[in-house]
Amino acid sequence: MKHVTGLFSKGTGEQKGFRAQYAVFWIFLRDEKDLQNDVLINHELIHHEQTKELTPFLFFPLYLGNYLVNLFRFKFDTNMAYKNIVFEKEAYLYEEDLNYRTHRKRYAWIKL
Repeated sequence: MKHVTGLFSKGTGEQKGFRAQYAVFWIFLRDEKDLQNDVLINHELIHHEQTKELTPFLFFPLYLGNYLVNLFRFKFDTNMAYKNIVFEKEAYLYEEDLNYRTHRKRYAWIKL
């Protein structure tokens, strides 16, 4: 699969942290089985589309800035702050639509 590479942790017990992480044109996955998870991969590829629009130099500061604003907005509830990042809202909303990226409008995250 293009743009996908595995980063596999061998932790025991409850897995904490991310299942997948998009980082400048690579997707890092915790478990090898997630290579077959089309919804998870699609979510991360939506972030790839967002990054292509903005370049990494704008995407990552805007992502982090939106998260920090949300921390104050949601009284330091980290889960709510994360879920309400405009880039995450688009990715979660359309992650199950595996054709979304083919008909996605540029800067779609602005309207969310």
